[in-house]
Amino acid sequence: MDVSRSTFYIGTNRGALLCTTEKGGDIKVFKNLEDSSDVKALCEGKNEDELVVGYSSGNVYLYDISKGVFGKAISGLEGSKEVIGISCLADSLIVGKKDGIVNIWKKKHNDYFSLNLDEKGSFDAMGLNYPRNIIATGGENNVYKLWDIETKKLMFKAKSLGHDSLQLPIPTSIRGICLFNSFPHIGSCCTKEGHVLMYDDRAQRKPVVKFEEPKASYTTIRSAFRDTQVMTGTTKGYMQWIDLKQKKVLKTYTNFTGGVTDMACDPLEPYVASISLDRHLRVNNMETKQLINKVYMKQNLSKLVVKPVIKSENQQVEEEHLEEVDQEYEDLFENMEEIHDDTKRVNKKRKIARESTELTRQKARRKVKKKGTSQ
Repeated sequence: MDVSRSTFYIGTNRGALLCTTEKGGDIKVFKNLEDSSDVKALCEGKNEDELVVGYSSGNVYLYDISKGVFGKAISGLEGSKEVIGISCLADSLIVGKKDGIVNIWKKKHNDYFSLNLDEKGSFDAMGLNYPRNIIATGGENNVYKLWDIETKKLMFKAKSLGHDSLQLPIPTSIRGICLFNSFPHIGSCCTKEGHVLMYDDRAQRKPVVKFEEPKASYTTIRSAFRDTQVMTGTTKGYMQWIDLKQKKVLKTYTNFTGGVTDMACDPLEPYVASISLDRHLRVNNMETKQLINKVYMKQNLSKLVVKPVIKSENQQVEEEHLEEVDQEYEDLFENMEEIHDDTKRVNKKRKIARESTELTRQKARRKVKKKGTSQ
């Protein structure tokens, strides 16, 4: 996860969308004039220049990255409560609502089905398995389940975790779900009671791996760059890197002063980006625990998406020219004769050097523009 070549899009509790720039401390703010409720779901759209934003009001909007504007709210969605999850699948948009309704939306048609929740149950987490076209769901008094999107039927339902030493049922309040696309039949979830569970729908209804840390209350979970390893965030203000095969915490990251609200892991390298209630965006090296970047975002942060920066050929050529000019500028100062007695002569030489460097930069930009227009 190259910070200089990544753009971080963050949803806030005021409905705005924050965006980092190439300059580390600069933040762009894009407000949705039609909806100022909490951002509850955020994902990449079907196009590279598109994000999908879900709100606590129940509305879903498409955000155009290239133009920096929100489109109109998606119409025809079923369910009256807040959006808890959004996923894109081919030409469809999967939208989950807290009252147990899953929408399968296309431009001219919306299909949906209900999870048939119990009176005490709620729908709080959703994940999409791309290879199999299935979704995983869970929530308060709502165990891990798998649903076929095409048939809208229940494929798998996990068993309860049984009873504790006092013969009381162990509660299961799922707060996050992640699916391993390289292992289509394996999924994992975390609960607010301190459980991280891994299921294999081919093997059994009980979890094949059960990791427990009673002191933790998990808020979110993401698959790491290695197989069957996950990153989890907690309400206590720390993250954990967990190997589910070994049932072991590999690393703990404690540089937070508020609960972790969302994370994004690099699929190929050991990097994780996270946001928390202390209003900071952080990027950590998972193996060394080094804090690579930390930015104060000024608002309460809820959801995070990381996208690579794609530059045009003209921008790359211009940057190369400017780098050459900057190097010439540095060489000019290194080779400049030092004069200690007369400071006026030194200042005059520096002024001449700056003026010549600025002229060279302007010429470089003109060459790039001419080359771009000729193409």
